[in-house]
Amino acid sequence: MSNELESIGKRIRDIRNNVAMSQSELAFEIGTDKAYVSRIERGEVNIGILLFIKICAALKVKPEVLILF
Repeated sequence: MSNELESIGKRIRDIRNNVAMSQSELAFEIGTDKAYVSRIERGEVNIGILLFIKICAALKVKPEVLILF
């Protein structure tokens, strides 16, 4: 999709891996499925703000960590 979505997705994946969380665990925490988390991490979907906030909470990071370019 866009470079911005790919960049955010990569940051989500990197942080998730750093905290030793699987895609399935993140999906459970944010109320979605593993396939959708995979699409987010590849930058294929433009997520809404509420899901973005849930991801930040699940990963225990401030939103700016994911969106600073």
